[in-house]
Amino acid sequence: MTRVRVAAAMCAWLLGWGFAAPAQSHAVLMDSSPKAKQMFDTSPEEVSVTFNEGVGPVFFRILDQTGKEVGSPGDIRLDGTRMIMPLGSALANGTYLMTYRVISADTHPVGATIPFSVGEPLAETNLSAAAQAEPTSSWTTAVALNRWILYAAMLLAAGSALFLVAFTVSPPLMVRTASIGRLAAIVGALTYVLAIGFGGAEMILGGGGALFQADSWTRGLSSTLMPSATIGVPAMLLLWWAFGGDAQQPRGTALLLGALAAIGSFLVTGHAATATPVWLMATMVGVHLTATAFWFGAFYPLYQSSKLDSVQACGALMLRFSKLAVIAVGAVVLSGLIISWTQVESISNLLGNEYGEGLLRKLILFAIVLGIAAWNKLSLTPALMRGDEQAKRRIGTTIRVEYALYVMVIGAAMALTLSTPPRALVEQFASNAAGMQMGGNSFKATVTSAEGYSVDIDLSPAAAGENMLMATVKSPAGEVIADLKDLEIVVTLESAGITDVRLKGEAVGNGMWHVMIQEMLIPGQWTLEVDAFVSDFDKVQFSTPVDIR
Repeated sequence: MTRVRVAAAMCAWLLGWGFAAPAQSHAVLMDSSPKAKQMFDTSPEEVSVTFNEGVGPVFFRILDQTGKEVGSPGDIRLDGTRMIMPLGSALANGTYLMTYRVISADTHPVGATIPFSVGEPLAETNLSAAAQAEPTSSWTTAVALNRWILYAAMLLAAGSALFLVAFTVSPPLMVRTASIGRLAAIVGALTYVLAIGFGGAEMILGGGGALFQADSWTRGLSSTLMPSATIGVPAMLLLWWAFGGDAQQPRGTALLLGALAAIGSFLVTGHAATATPVWLMATMVGVHLTATAFWFGAFYPLYQSSKLDSVQACGALMLRFSKLAVIAVGAVVLSGLIISWTQVESISNLLGNEYGEGLLRKLILFAIVLGIAAWNKLSLTPALMRGDEQAKRRIGTTIRVEYALYVMVIGAAMALTLSTPPRALVEQFASNAAGMQMGGNSFKATVTSAEGYSVDIDLSPAAAGENMLMATVKSPAGEVIADLKDLEIVVTLESAGITDVRLKGEAVGNGMWHVMIQEMLIPGQWTLEVDAFVSDFDKVQFSTPVDIR
């Protein structure tokens, strides 16, 4: 029991580590018309925003300085990754806010507010309204917890089905496996449906009663949650029916079809399955989920075997499972490496950003599970085959620990859906860099510290509104510090009473760090401070004034 308590404490620590960081979404803004603080000579006929992936609109509005919607907007249309809204009436000279909220391909809502003007310079008043560009939703936690339960229920139902298809077991063991599979199928069907309502409530920034509002369900049904549930709910019901068959004659074909359909429901949503190239990523996610389901679904019947079967029968089942488990583990590892590499693009991107650190947490948990599985295969299974009753009790305990850890692995995988992959940040930087080459504005500087370190800073568009900072720290010898431990920035505008706004950077590869700054809403001379942690204990500071127009 001591080992169980130690494992539980480790799980809780890793889980808390995994959810300590705030959530980010995956669709990132690549371009917009208007851009932040842009002045049009005449009223534009349409406005648009472009993202790194396809999105679904929640709202798209032009507001005047009183917050009133203006411009007689027409129907929003999508052109690839670009969202366009025509304006039916001309905007009078003055300052406006373009505000939007969209749904990413992985169902996460994102939004922002961009100030611009027509016929005259941007008014400096009322720009603080842009601080509400992306308010948080009270439904975010419910969405995350429901998604965690959905992941676990789907994998358990599908995995239980795959286990019964792959192995012939005793009737009592078959009954218990089918029973847990039936329960998981019902829970899975319910959480597929709740995902639509919870997701829709989050999308519209609904209050406590939003789950009972038609708009929440309409929004959820218009996202990729709908096709996922359209496949997933019938799959769960099919599995529920198939698990209810005669224990002597399981409905094998229905179990297999239900399991594959349940896994397929996850291929129509989520950042991994929709990343490019889609054919490769969808295939890898399918392989990853199938192998994971087989492994996860086997824990319960293997544990029950240690309770119900003789030591010889338990050993024989463990031996048969371990042969297939080797293939399953190989598939999980290979597909996971391909998926992870597509998202992070560089080993250096595993540090300094939420996605990479979350992936490391998942890998740590998985490595522990793998180690326990190896112990079961190499030590306890041979002991079972020799008729060792003590090994039978020990393997029951280790399977329980594996089970708990794998639930944590699923939680870590779910947490990855709440943070932006480095590939998306790199795409955004490349887009902004291209925009600068085409005539855009930015602030660029190299600042040297007293210790001889230097930092290359690129802040764009260096205008009131959201700005993107890219920073690269170099050693006194002029070499890029690729293994920088951490980077933080502090922005200050003393004339407006804005002080000590501290933001954490994210590594995007090749020693480059990325920070999105939404606080620079007021024109003026800001102070930008960069705190670079060259080791766990050594911090180098840089400071420079920045004119925000």
